[in-house]
Amino acid sequence: MSRQKPLVVTAGEPAGIGPDLCLELATGETSLVVVADPEQLKQRAALLGREIDQREYAGSFEPGVLNVLPISLPNPAACGVPDPANSSALLEGLARATDACVAGEFAALVTAPMQKSVINDAGIPFSGHTEFVAERAGADQPVMLLAAGDLRVALVSTHLPLREVPDYITEDRVVSVIKVVHGELRERFNIQSPRLLVCGLNPHAGEGGYGSAY
Repeated sequence: MSRQKPLVVTAGEPAGIGPDLCLELATGETSLVVVADPEQLKQRAALLGREIDQREYAGSFEPGVLNVLPISLPNPAACGVPDPANSSALLEGLARATDACVAGEFAALVTAPMQKSVINDAGIPFSGHTEFVAERAGADQPVMLLAAGDLRVALVSTHLPLREVPDYITEDRVVSVIKVVHGELRERFNIQSPRLLVCGLNPHAGEGGYGSAY
C-alpha cells in the first residue's frame, strides 16, 4: 500500500468530458481516487474501448488500479445529455471529497467540469465549485488563482454578473485578497518574496486617482 496521500478527483458532469478524463488519469503514475458512479465509468470505458480495473476506495489507496469512491447516479448518463435528476448525487460526491480533504485524508481536490445550469434546473442554487468548496470548508476568503508557467493570476471576484463587479470590489476586499495570495505564495508555492501587481478594473485605472480607484 502507498503511504503517500492521494489526490481526490471528482468526475463532474457524467454526460460530459469528466469521466473520460478520469479514465485517462487511471493510466498515469499519480496516486488518485476518483469520485464517480462505478457503473457509469464502466459504461464510458466500454464506449471508448478501454479496459479499466476498478476498485472501491474505502479509506486505503491501492496502486495499479482505478480507486473509486462510489456515488450512485439516480439515472443512467448519456453523453451530451445532462440530466438534472443526477445533480444531487454530483453535489454529494463533491461534498464528500471536500470534507475528506479538510480532514486530511487526501492531498488535494481536483474537479472535472460541472454544468451549472443543469444543477440550477434541478432547483439547487449553485454558482460554482469555488463558492461550494469555500462554504463547505468554512473559508472566510476564498480566492480563485489561475496559473500558467511562472504567471499566477488571482481574482478578487468570482462568478458575479458584470454589472455587480464595481460595487463588489472594495478596498477592504482587495487588501484581503492580496494578503491571502501573498501568504499562499510563500507557504504553498515556496516563493519567499512574492511580487504582486494589482490590475485596474477600468482601462484607465490609476491616473493619479482620477481614472478609477481600482
